[in-house]
Amino acid sequence: MVLLAAVVLGCPTKVWADGGVRATPDNWPWAWNGDVFVLFNLVVLGSIYGRGLIRLWRRAGAGRGVSRLHAGAWLLSVIILLLVLVSPLDALSEELSSAHMVQHMALMLLAAPLFVLGSPALVIAWGLPRDWRGCIERTPLAADWLWRPAVVWALYAVTLWAWHLPLLYHAALRDPLVHDAQHFSFFAAACFFWRLVLDPLSRRRLHPVAATLYLFTTSLHASVLGVFMALSPRAWYADYAETTAAFGLSPLEDQQLAGLIMWVPACLVYPIVAAAVFGAWLAGEGAKPKTATMRHSWAMQGGPSA
Repeated sequence: MVLLAAVVLGCPTKVWADGGVRATPDNWPWAWNGDVFVLFNLVVLGSIYGRGLIRLWRRAGAGRGVSRLHAGAWLLSVIILLLVLVSPLDALSEELSSAHMVQHMALMLLAAPLFVLGSPALVIAWGLPRDWRGCIERTPLAADWLWRPAVVWALYAVTLWAWHLPLLYHAALRDPLVHDAQHFSFFAAACFFWRLVLDPLSRRRLHPVAATLYLFTTSLHASVLGVFMALSPRAWYADYAETTAAFGLSPLEDQQLAGLIMWVPACLVYPIVAAAVFGAWLAGEGAKPKTATMRHSWAMQGGPSA
């Protein structure tokens, strides 16, 4: 994490350019967003996670409690967050609805599930002073209702649909604080959503059959939103009317591209994960009878041969 911070802080001065600089077809590769608030929070979060992981592995053994693979997934999620919020993609999102869609889908479908795989609640608790750990357990974020599938499913759906309504979407484009709230709510809702499917430690994870239904129905409503955007006869977001022409797109074409991004590549993530979860469960169920049969055979023969 220290190395990651050093790379960011050691980049050329264009990295620290004002986040309000407009991206154009000529300068967008250098339109990095030097948001000190984002960088500071990612570095602090990474430092606490790293400290907690070291403490946990010292107590339980390296790779135990949280595997190296899952810790690597968490680090990858932080890198994705850094790229989504600081790279030229953030500047392009002010000019193109399609770039904004890529940013949102990366937060919800890449960064969030990888973040969850790293068991952040456990590891970060180990990284904080002992007196603070009880406070975390008593926070509203640890509330029981945030583990209820129907509540989390609805929270995710409402967050996704509400922020794509023109009123809220325009508010996010015009006010940086609202834009930050949009990004935070997308990421937080997605973390709660994916926790029920992918949390490697919790016993409250959904049964694979329920998880498949949970993901499939989410894919349906998210696809419908993408279809509405892609097939709409008019542009929804007037704020892009003066920015898309420079990139060779009309506002409607830009919106249609955004809708297609959500409809096809993004919404494929849900059935792919559902298939992986369901397939792993079937493989595990299929192995049980075989194991039981072998044990029964060994018992009948007096045990396995030496």
